Amino acid sequence: MRLLLFLSLFLVSPNSWSSAWTQKANFGAIARHRTTCLTIGNKIYMGLGHYNGAGPNVLFDDWWEYDPATNAWTQKADYLGGVCYHAAGFTIDNIAYVGTGRTSSVGSTLVSDFYKYDATTNTWATTATLPTPGRRGAVSFVLDGKGYVGTGENFAGNLDDFYEFDPSSETWTAIASLPAAPRISSVAFAIDGFGYVGTGDTDLGSTNDLWQYNPSTDSWTQKPNVGPYTRQEAIGFSLDGIGFIGTGVDFEGGNNFRDMWQYNPATEQWIQIDDFPGTARRYFSGTTLGSIAYAGLGTNGTNFNDFWIFDHTLHLLETNLTQIQINTFPNPTSDILHFDVDLNGIVLPSKIKVILSSSDGKVWINTSLANELALNVNQLPQGSYYCYFEYNGTSLLTKQITIQR
Repeated sequence: MRLLLFLSLFLVSPNSWSSAWTQKANFGAIARHRTTCLTIGNKIYMGLGHYNGAGPNVLFDDWWEYDPATNAWTQKADYLGGVCYHAAGFTIDNIAYVGTGRTSSVGSTLVSDFYKYDATTNTWATTATLPTPGRRGAVSFVLDGKGYVGTGENFAGNLDDFYEFDPSSETWTAIASLPAAPRISSVAFAIDGFGYVGTGDTDLGSTNDLWQYNPSTDSWTQKPNVGPYTRQEAIGFSLDGIGFIGTGVDFEGGNNFRDMWQYNPATEQWIQIDDFPGTARRYFSGTTLGSIAYAGLGTNGTNFNDFWIFDHTLHLLETNLTQIQINTFPNPTSDILHFDVDLNGIVLPSKIKVILSSSDGKVWINTSLANELALNVNQLPQGSYYCYFEYNGTSLLTKQITIQR
């Protein structure tokens, strides 16, 4: 009689789950914060920034490319605007646009110029200047092929204004200002045709509010606050229609955070998820590619050059354990080992690896799961084997299998 063995992807509590965060190769240059990070094609780009610990304020103009396929950094052409930190950046049609920021190590020189970077030629060129006095600490997002930049700080104080950039004409147009306290060091991201701006440093201290921008009506709508803590200098990004905000610091207490929160626009609810596993910090800089966020650097008084990914698919696997099953049969088997898979629509079975190895560590089979996949094991010697299930290099389950004839 066929023996069905119902297996969950993980057999202990979710708190014991391997984190959806994974550390990657350190940034290719010296530790720093207030950097600019964005995506072009299938590569990640990061650079600029500064550090100012106990010594002088040191600024940077270097620009680096991270290749997720090789986990390696390569230095690229320096930023055309020269040394700069606290700049804004976004990408449209595989062209990066970077601008504003502070460009002096002594005093406060703020700029409003923008430059565009073409990764295929590794070249920078000038583009339209933001039609305002210089600023730093602005945020940006992209909607329907247009860039949006706003908030930040200039010599008059914190700002609430916003501007739309049209790359086809390289022109800026003023849009509705954020109808909330002017601020610097906020976060921004886009979900399903709407822009979101939240948290930040206001004249009254840090805040935890969230605002949604509708480009069709040129209007802002307030959404639920981000968790119980006010914060500034945080990280924010969106993946698969979900917004994420976390880390940063509170103005009043100077406490650096590791907590992370996710926002579902459909339910308009924030849910706390697992903390960032690295050191608590502010000015954690990040971007996204597919279902993965890439983030690194920052400071808590000590500058960092570590670099991490947050895999949203792995996070969903973690939070939906009870709805996920892999069924294997028969066990023992003589020739064919079958798999029935229900991953609750989170990821395709082809993204899950099944690895069959003998007790001496020899790998006999390394392939991907598919619905009702059948592994032919009739050429393998009799004995005990370990069947490992992995997603993106993370082990999900280990099961002992016996081949018996």
